[in-house]
Amino acid sequence: MTYNVFISSSMDDMHLVQELRKILEQYGINVIIPSEEITPSALIAEKIKQLIQSSDCVLVIIGKRGRRSGSVDFELGIATAQNKLIIPLIEEGAEKPSILLNKAYIVIDKNKPQLSYESAAKYLNNQKIEKENRDTVGGLLLLGLGILILGALISGD
Repeated sequence: MTYNVFISSSMDDMHLVQELRKILEQYGINVIIPSEEITPSALIAEKIKQLIQSSDCVLVIIGKRGRRSGSVDFELGIATAQNKLIIPLIEEGAEKPSILLNKAYIVIDKNKPQLSYESAAKYLNNQKIEKENRDTVGGLLLLGLGILILGALISGD
């Protein structure tokens, strides 16, 4: 079972995204980066909505180099409307967007950014394991229900 993480960031923060991506993929987490998924003929807003809908959570990266991005605000708005889990990673010294003011976040330490990425990856890996456990239990319940129905049909003959 895949665990899909949509990463929202400014294009100016892609260096942070790429570092984090490497670590997430080591945990078997599928990373969705919008700029890699949108084709020239795509309706951008619709494609972003679909990508976020297909994601298990949204990880937003706010870096010092990245100026305030309208696309990040748009993506956060969609994620909020879809009740997605939002995990902010904010570089030391970067301005926190107003939509994230009441959210806890992971600080990207400029001296040890790998520790911040590892922290996020471990948290997401735990989310992935929880999802796999829920899916397994749900599958077993459906299997049990199917067996009960089949047994009832057979004994009814």
